[in-house]
Amino acid sequence: MERETLLNGYKAVYGSLVAFATVGLLRLRKRPMVSVDQPDLPRISVIVAARNEEKQLPALMDALAAQEYAKDRVDFWIVDDHSSDNTLSLALTVARQDRRFHVISSNPTLPIESPKKRALYTAIRRCEGEWVVFTDADCIPGPRWLRSLAAYMTDKTGIVLGYAPLIKPNSPMQWLAEGESYSAATLCAAGVGLGFPFNAFGRNFAARRRLYLDMGGFGADGRYASGDDDLFLQRVAARTDWKVAFASNPEAKVESVMRPDDDIIQNKSRHLSVGPRYAPGWVIIGFIGSALYLGLGVITLLSFFRVIPFRAVLDAWLFKTAADTVLAGTALRVLRDPKRMLQALVAMTTAPFMMWVLWPKALFGKLQWKGRTIRRAQTIEMEPATADEF
Repeated sequence: MERETLLNGYKAVYGSLVAFATVGLLRLRKRPMVSVDQPDLPRISVIVAARNEEKQLPALMDALAAQEYAKDRVDFWIVDDHSSDNTLSLALTVARQDRRFHVISSNPTLPIESPKKRALYTAIRRCEGEWVVFTDADCIPGPRWLRSLAAYMTDKTGIVLGYAPLIKPNSPMQWLAEGESYSAATLCAAGVGLGFPFNAFGRNFAARRRLYLDMGGFGADGRYASGDDDLFLQRVAARTDWKVAFASNPEAKVESVMRPDDDIIQNKSRHLSVGPRYAPGWVIIGFIGSALYLGLGVITLLSFFRVIPFRAVLDAWLFKTAADTVLAGTALRVLRDPKRMLQALVAMTTAPFMMWVLWPKALFGKLQWKGRTIRRAQTIEMEPATADEF
């Protein structure tokens, strides 16, 4: 009886979390807030921090150059984050041909411990756009990406979030990661709909430049290797009156191409490692969600040894699957991506077991990312910086 009560409690808590997220998705505005063809487009500076991206960067720069946006209202900033390959020379070659591109090196004198945040803030301080839009070197935005994001940049909006799914998986693990990117976008959109945004895709993130300057850049969060999107978003939501919008227009989507050597366990653990630095309320909710997943994984294994009735555990799984299907299906009205919705359901099924691998690495292990070593969300080993700027 006690075990059945425990499983009923699991269903009640998990069902409540899913219900809240579903309400957030239903409340989210699907249509752009202003006309995409408005005559007075906001001035935008696109910022890319690039480290050893000679293979990926050309495709991104071609996509940026092809943006259907007034040429006098946009510029592109490529920040070399101490690359050891031809990233810098490739970017400079393009910049000589297109004056909208500016190529600089990360400023090592900035008091920001995170190398990527330091690179981003180097460009934030130097660019002149009213809005800064961030993406990554392995992304390929469509030609109307910026115009679509601009449709959500109202006078009351301070941040615009966009969908950024992973594509072209090279392994079963990467295939699951592609589905998980849909799940992450589901929670991102739901948080915006509820009025409590908490997570985002750093590779499709727009914010008013003045916000970064007024809030002292990344602030105390500058010490963490990840969270340049989530932590800043939570600070803005908690400390200002600026609205946050989610760009549901399909043309605002940015796809990120996975590389054959991408280590999904390392990457996901790095993202999770910053979780304990979230705002206290989100830490509590995250702890509850993780405990539900971890607990389901444990009782599933115990059921095979008849410690817990298999039928009761199966009932919990059926409830979870039904709730996940409702949530992922509701997200279709915003994300409009049925293929990845199905992948997301598979990824959600593996999550109770994957969490046992990811959380220990995120909280206690050492992670490798772009040649740097990260522990407990902080970069602890990296090569000496240089001060060259272009």
